[in-house]
Amino acid sequence: MLNDHPVDRLTWLQEVFPTWGTYLNEEIEDTKVEKGNLALWWLGACGYWLKTPKNTDILIDNYSGPSIATTWKLGDPDSPYGVLRMSGATSQVWLRLNPQIIDPFAIKKLDALLSTHPHLDHCDIYTIKPLIKNTKCKFVGPPRSCRKFEEFGVPKERIIEVKPGKEIKIKEVKIKALEGADNTSILEAKDMNEVCVNYLIQTQAGNFYHAGDSHYSNMFFRHGKENKIDVAMIAFGDNPSGMTDKMTPYDAYRVAKALNTKLLIPMHYDNWSPVQGDPDELVWIVKRKAPKMKVAILQWGAKFLYPKDQDVGKVQYQKWEECFVPERSWEYGDKPKIFLRVEE
Repeated sequence: MLNDHPVDRLTWLQEVFPTWGTYLNEEIEDTKVEKGNLALWWLGACGYWLKTPKNTDILIDNYSGPSIATTWKLGDPDSPYGVLRMSGATSQVWLRLNPQIIDPFAIKKLDALLSTHPHLDHCDIYTIKPLIKNTKCKFVGPPRSCRKFEEFGVPKERIIEVKPGKEIKIKEVKIKALEGADNTSILEAKDMNEVCVNYLIQTQAGNFYHAGDSHYSNMFFRHGKENKIDVAMIAFGDNPSGMTDKMTPYDAYRVAKALNTKLLIPMHYDNWSPVQGDPDELVWIVKRKAPKMKVAILQWGAKFLYPKDQDVGKVQYQKWEECFVPERSWEYGDKPKIFLRVEE
C-alpha cells in the first residue's frame, strides 16, 4: 500500500529525481537508428545525445547540476565568473528552468563526452564523475576543459585535448574542432583557443555543427565556406540590459545564414532565468529573412531523426496512440456504454 511506504526527504529525492527517472536512458539504449539517419535527443541548454546506426554514442555539454548563485567578493580584483566581470555585478542568481530528464548515474554505455568550454554547465562534475566509473568513454575538450577533467579524476589516457583545426575519430564519426567565440569565456583566459571550441560532427547522415556558447563573429562565415554544414545547433537568449551572455534571436539567424546550414536548431534559451528566450521569435525572423532555411524546435528528451524529421518544424512528445485498442474501450467498443446520471 502506498500509505505504508516510508517517505523522507532522501526517499523523495531518490524516487522523484531525475524528473523522468531512467525512462530516457532506457529509450536511448533501446533505440535502433535507421540507416542513413542520426538520432538526436536534446537534454536542455546545450546538451545533446547523438546516436548513429552503428551505435556510436556521443554526449555534448550535458548539465546535471542545480540552479547557481554566483558572487564576486569585494576586494578581489577578478571574478571567476565571466558574466559578473562583464556586468560588474557583485552577485547573480541563475535559476534552472529546464527539467533534469536523464540520469547520469544510469548511463551504461557512451563513446565520448564533448565539452565546448569549462563553464560548469558545459563541463559538469555531476555528469563526468559517474561517466568515469560506469563507462569507458573518452573525454574531449579544449585545454581548460581538459584541466577540469583531470581535477574531476578523469584518467589522462581517457582525455583528448583539442584546439581549432584538430580532427579526431570516435569509431566511424569524425569530429573537427573549430574556433569558438565565447566572450564570457575569454574574460577568464588570454587565448580563446585555450578555453573554448565549436565542434563539427561528421556522420553518414550529415554534418552537425555545435556552436557552444559562442557569440556572433565573422568567423562563422569562414566556417560555412570551409565546411559543409547540414545542421547547426546555435545558442541564443534574451539578455538583461547591461549584459550580453547570449546571442539575440537575430544574431542566431545571422550565424545560421553565415554557416549556410540547411537546418537550424536553437538551444540554451530554455534553462537560465536571466537569459530565457522565445524560440518563436527566431522562427519569425528566419521565415522572413531566409525562407528556404529550415528550423526545428525540439522538446526536451523527444527523439529527433535527421534527415527523416527535418521538415517537422516543432518536435512533439509521443502520445502513444498506437497503443490504443478501440474494441476494448468502454466509450466506443463492444461493451455497453455507461453514462453518469445527473440528478436534477
